[in-house]
Formats: sequence, C-alpha cells, structure tokens
Amino acid sequence: MKRDMNLIRAIALATAELPSDQPLRELPGIDQPTFAAHAQWMHEAGLVHAALSPKDSLRPANMALVYRLTWQGCEFADAAKNDTLWAKAMTSVIKPSASWTFSILTDWLKAEITRSIGIQLGS
Repeated sequence: MKRDMNLIRAIALATAELPSDQPLRELPGIDQPTFAAHAQWMHEAGLVHAALSPKDSLRPANMALVYRLTWQGCEFADAAKNDTLWAKAMTSVIKPSASWTFSILTDWLKAEITRSIGIQLGS
C-alpha cells in the first residue's frame, strides 16, 4: 500500500475538529485497514497520538484510534486546510516529482502561506 496524502490530510483535518475526549475511529468511505495503515504512518511520523492494533511495530495495524494531533500534526493541518492551496500542492509538489518527502510538502505549504500573507499585506 502506498501513502495517500489526501487521506493523511483528511485524517489530520478530521482529528483537528474532534472534541478532546473523542478519538477518530474511521473516515466515511475508507476501509479500516487503509485507515489504520495511514494512522500508523502518521503516528510513526509524529503527527498524531494513536492506539494501533496489533501493537507489534513490525506488522501493519489493522485497527486504529487517533486521539489527537501532535504539535507537528497541528502545523501540518493548519498548513493543509486550505483546499485551493492543497490542490496547488498536489500539482506542484506531489504529482510532478517521483521523489519527495513529507517535510518538503509541509515546507512548501508553509512557504505558500507566507507568500500569500505577504501579497495580502502588500509586501
């Protein structure tokens, strides 16, 4: 299975909207193994705190509860929440490049936000 950045974004945005006492268990239209695998990758990347089953780090999770975003996860969710900017990232960063890292994507999103703020302020 490959990482689906749209799904990672969806999990991050959905988690950001949760009440603090409620975990994210699923997303509509996403099967549990796919949701769990992406939650596991997000957990490993330091984006979320999650409970994963099985707990063996060598095997993929088949169930996941995402409890909250980490600071880094909040940074990503904030940077990725604009639909127009996300669509631009998909065409400018993810699609054209055979090789990119998550940090490059996040840095690009932050740079675009910074550039946009500068334009709005007349810089």
